Amino acid sequence: MRDFEDYCWRDLVSDEMRAIYSAYVRERKLGPQPALIVVHPGESAGDNAWQSAAARLLEEARRRAMPVIHSVSPDSTPVEVLYSEGEAVCARPCESAFFSSDLERRLKAHGARALVVCGAPTSGALRATAVEGKSYGYKVAIAEETVGDESGFLHKMALFDVAHKYADVMSLEELLAQL
Repeated sequence: MRDFEDYCWRDLVSDEMRAIYSAYVRERKLGPQPALIVVHPGESAGDNAWQSAAARLLEEARRRAMPVIHSVSPDSTPVEVLYSEGEAVCARPCESAFFSSDLERRLKAHGARALVVCGAPTSGALRATAVEGKSYGYKVAIAEETVGDESGFLHKMALFDVAHKYADVMSLEELLAQL
């Protein structure tokens, strides 16, 4: 497994900042009975390079019969390349996929105890969903390559914050190996 700090934010975080956040360094792993939450962007999420990695993650989740739930903003539809007919779609009226939606009810119905979250934007809906997921008691994991944002800076800083407080950020290969 890669070093805890060897991710996209490395070029933005000083040695002093890494020392301050060293208390958060831990083993990263996928929790038991995971469900995959796909956070679909609204109008724009910048570069869509993350979508091909997310599609690969979705393919493996479907192969393993993991529950897959798509979270979409109001008046929006799932990104076609990521959605498969018949998969659950939850409308989210704000950033978090949990707030004022039926996501928690759906997760409980599937017996999910952990979450894998992918999608965009990293600094908005994805981050909010990871924070709320932890608040609801789920073990949350994110594959770095499966998320994106309009701003490279905000993407990196949101992943840094999430990795140190709310979720286990790892590479797609590391996450797939743990499924």
